[in-house]
Amino acid sequence: MNRLRPDERREQILAASRRVLEKDPHSDLSVEAVAAEAGVSPALLFHYFGSKKKFQYAVIEEAAALMLLRTAPDVSLAPDDQLRSGIRAFVGAVLEQPQLYRATLAMSAAGDPAVRKLHAEMRQTFTGWVVAAVATLGVETTPAVTLACYGWQGFVEQTLLTWLDNPSVDRGELERMCEESLGLLLLTACADDERERNVLMNLARD
Repeated sequence: MNRLRPDERREQILAASRRVLEKDPHSDLSVEAVAAEAGVSPALLFHYFGSKKKFQYAVIEEAAALMLLRTAPDVSLAPDDQLRSGIRAFVGAVLEQPQLYRATLAMSAAGDPAVRKLHAEMRQTFTGWVVAAVATLGVETTPAVTLACYGWQGFVEQTLLTWLDNPSVDRGELERMCEESLGLLLLTACADDERERNVLMNLARD
């Protein structure tokens, strides 16, 4: 076995975990399966991660960091294009690595407090960017508007998970639904401000 630096060995094991999830999206990331995929002993995996829970958390933490990096706002774009680009980036990140996203949701739903906290922070960061982008468009971020943005995030997550099991529309249509639904939902949360409603109507159509 080639001697690798600790950071290289950790990355080797994390890469193996991604391959395990690609083969079986519903895998519980057992130490034995990942160790076998990585070509190391379970004892070595425990040496680098400490426990099964800490190992699983490291897998999810890496996936969350990559997703947030990918979906960070592109400040060089106009506000409406920045918002659309961020939504499409989120959709792309989920669809291109669905196994990791499913694993995050499954471990969160199973009650793992560390993963649940990480998932909540990931959602809060992304939705926080959406709220900030909506404010940049000139829409007042009232409590109702903020609540609608968080509700929209849940809609998008469930829509993507359903599509992964049954891709009944093409990807372009899926992205359009995710984008335009935000403007339509925010219309129900805004006061009767004609200028704001015009902004959101533009957001609700491509």
